[in-house]
Amino acid sequence: MRERTRSYADALPRIGLTFLGNMRQNLADVPDSYAIYTTTESGTLWIARSDNGYKATINGHSFRLSLTITKAGYGVRHWYLCPHCHQRCAKLHIGRKSIACRKCWGLHYASQSEDRITRMRRLIRSKRLAIWDYDTPDLMNLVKTPFQFAKPKGMRWETFERKRWHLFRLEERYWKVFIPIIERLTGKIERT
Repeated sequence: MRERTRSYADALPRIGLTFLGNMRQNLADVPDSYAIYTTTESGTLWIARSDNGYKATINGHSFRLSLTITKAGYGVRHWYLCPHCHQRCAKLHIGRKSIACRKCWGLHYASQSEDRITRMRRLIRSKRLAIWDYDTPDLMNLVKTPFQFAKPKGMRWETFERKRWHLFRLEERYWKVFIPIIERLTGKIERT
């Protein structure tokens, strides 16, 4: 098996938009000396209000943490600005001496390293969850066809049939690719 060469986004702790909302709320009308913190395996990240934004400190290293706003519907959405590349991002990953966006840390999503079969399997499972609930027995068992599951309550028959047939065609393509792999593993294919 090939050695893993990529680092993935879940390798470092991160702060997201929930933390951003709490940070803005908790630091709204307080003196500059007041700070909030979060403890991670990389260290404790302290964030305090400063003259023109926020100041972040992790393990004794301080830097400016900026925010930006975009329009979203009838309101606005707040974003972090990466301290290194100054790009807008929803999550900042926390290292031992700094915080940065996923791209600055060189992190990848695990799905970027998936092969074709795994990607198809993930797509099928997400389509199944879009039709049926998590509590449906054997939903993730891909040996069972979509025709073995009942129509969910509240879904129109026309919508259900359309989604189920679409899922069935996806699963047909999956099995066309996967059956030769199974046969190769079990030794049922003769090679000449």
